[in-house]
Amino acid sequence: MRSLLKLMRFQLAACLHCGSLQAKEGLLCVPCHRALQSYQTSGGLNATKRRRSLFRWRPGESDLLSVLILNLKGARSAFAWDFYARCFTQKHVSQLSAGRRLRLVPAPSKKGGPDHAYIFAQALARHCGAEFLPCLRKVSRTSQRGSSRGERALIEMELVEKNTVVAEDWSEVLWIFVDDIVTTGSTARAAELALGRPPHFEVWVLAERGVSCGASTDLL
Repeated sequence: MRSLLKLMRFQLAACLHCGSLQAKEGLLCVPCHRALQSYQTSGGLNATKRRRSLFRWRPGESDLLSVLILNLKGARSAFAWDFYARCFTQKHVSQLSAGRRLRLVPAPSKKGGPDHAYIFAQALARHCGAEFLPCLRKVSRTSQRGSSRGERALIEMELVEKNTVVAEDWSEVLWIFVDDIVTTGSTARAAELALGRPPHFEVWVLAERGVSCGASTDLL
């Protein structure tokens, strides 16, 4: 009964973009969801950066997508993340090499608990039959005072203690780092280093975000 009530509240919720009381699974009404397709990437792997994404996001130029991304961090997000994970799987998984096991690692949150990247990775794992392995955590810095802006942007990660599964079946596993957004790639690079630079590594994100002039877009 409780699940039914949750579903009814979700179905009667307003579209995030236009306010229509006919929002669907992706938190948008049908016309707005159709408009969202204009922001979809062409599909396939970006071989240079080893990334797969569903959308290309340019803040200030794509208000519909900006509204969606902001609200995907809210209380209604679990249903929506599952929907977009299904869309992502339908778009990309058929292109993967057959016979290779998939191991999805979510970007760790600052507080160490489940967040939107965790929920997205879990949903992707369900839809593509992959293993879900939240094995990373961020390394806290003692002080950032006196550091430059570039130094403060550097991210460090490490494996959770007693996590030995990383070294198993090295050549048979495709390691996939999952996050909601990627901009410079510094977070994904930190994850790759923490995992020991596995030979098969990709980054899966909901959206690739455009960067301002001077920012590095090729840190992987």
